[in-house]
Amino acid sequence: MCCGTVFVGTGQTQRPLERQFAALAAAQGYQVSSSDPFDRTTDLDAPLSAVNELGGAALKANWEVGPGTLTSITAWRFWDWLPANDRDFLGLPITTLSQNPSRQDQWTQELRYSGQLDDLDFVLGAFGYYQEIRTQGTQSQGPAASQWLITPANPLSADPSVLDGLTATNDIRLDNVSAALFGQLSWHLTDRLMIQPGIRLNYDRKDGSYVSVVTNGNGKRVTFASVDPLIVAQRAVLAPQSFTATFSDWNPSYDFTASYELASDVLAYATYAKSFKSGGVNLNGVPSDADDNPILTAATVAPEAIDHFEVGIKAQALDRRLTANFAAFRTEIGDYQALVTNGQLGVLRGYLANAEKVRSQGVELDLSFRPTAQFNVYLNGTYTDAEYVRFDDAPCPPELSGGTTALPGQTPKAPGTPGGFSPENCDISGQRLPGVSRWAFSYGSEYNHPAKLLGISGEVYFGYDGSYRSGFSSNATPSIYTNVDGYSLSNFRVGFRSDDGLNLFAWARNAFDEEYFEQLQVPSGNTGLIVGNPGDPATYGVTAAFRF
Repeated sequence: MCCGTVFVGTGQTQRPLERQFAALAAAQGYQVSSSDPFDRTTDLDAPLSAVNELGGAALKANWEVGPGTLTSITAWRFWDWLPANDRDFLGLPITTLSQNPSRQDQWTQELRYSGQLDDLDFVLGAFGYYQEIRTQGTQSQGPAASQWLITPANPLSADPSVLDGLTATNDIRLDNVSAALFGQLSWHLTDRLMIQPGIRLNYDRKDGSYVSVVTNGNGKRVTFASVDPLIVAQRAVLAPQSFTATFSDWNPSYDFTASYELASDVLAYATYAKSFKSGGVNLNGVPSDADDNPILTAATVAPEAIDHFEVGIKAQALDRRLTANFAAFRTEIGDYQALVTNGQLGVLRGYLANAEKVRSQGVELDLSFRPTAQFNVYLNGTYTDAEYVRFDDAPCPPELSGGTTALPGQTPKAPGTPGGFSPENCDISGQRLPGVSRWAFSYGSEYNHPAKLLGISGEVYFGYDGSYRSGFSSNATPSIYTNVDGYSLSNFRVGFRSDDGLNLFAWARNAFDEEYFEQLQVPSGNTGLIVGNPGDPATYGVTAAFRF
């Protein structure tokens, strides 16, 4: 199964009331199958599936050359992705087909020379990468689409045939080339002091094309040249679009780490890294301007520029039965690649856009203790403060979207004001990044005892693993409708493992049946519908494994 969501609720947007979820659903006599998302029921009317086929081959060879080893790694990988989704998230035949089946092939070649000269360890190498992606996407509308997607003021909204069978057929192509030279040194200046400088020079080029051809239920092409009211209404829902985009760039990166052994089993370190995340092209369709032309500035996304700072201590004590690691970090990212949602119906998915700057900082603590050979306990904790330092032209959240775009001199209405003026974009500087919890913990323990099972020597064991994360935003632009509450999970296991590789155990995941969301989403169209992905309920099972 793929991409199934459940109804979570609704929230008011700035669309006119008759264009929001409650009125649209009432007009077609539609009711959701359950208003409780943890019933985990849905009445989607389109099939959900995800077929993954992947494989490949790799060849590795080593040669001893002088003071080091020359390594060659040649690899090929393929991935066939065959999805089917219901992108209206409802049991009404609005969008009856939405899928982007893809074929991906990638080839890589790495040459690496590593060795040691006295107090100096070194790695030098080169890397080449080529990727080819071919996608044939389809989106089709059904008989309920007219009444749902066309404004009631237009008499065509009462005619199901206007949008029934309206189909966008998309041909999406991407060719990706990457090459890099890299090197790293580990220099033992003294018995206690080591420095590790590294450098990498990377070249990326990505060539993409997007062609979307739209036909109506009669097989007629939907074009921008037509003034036929039927065609005009159809292309407001699915518009043809065609563009090519190219991204290319050189990016150097480097890092420097210094570590010092303060005492036996106590190591302090400091790291600075200047890195990047490659830019690219958006190939799921991009927003259109007032003249219905693709906004080509949205077709490419710039690379991220990353500065990372970290200091920490790694220590062991009590004959290494106690391990304690502490780190403090700060990461600053320029041109952060944010996944944003576009309200235009013809854009099948969200797309990447650059936020000027984000920052993430915090501390991490890892503790583990084994007081006896039969018992161990661990605790890991992280505090993270992550926010947009500057993102002044972000897409607005749903509560500030859907109304008439405010012109200069017009004041946007309060959030959730039906029929109000909506800002063209929003300044979300200072707001939190999506998917990041301020607090996160994992903890657990295991006890074992020697035993025999059916004459097989081994040990019985009982284990517990728990986790907690505080609330987080699941939308690129924080919204009052997409904040996920914090939750904790508990997992148990009890079993027997032998000295020769047998492991037989019973397990319980989310043993206390915590109700939580992995993600909340706002579908395109901004009707106020909120859907989500509930986490797995309490799950129990038995596993038998053998290692040889």
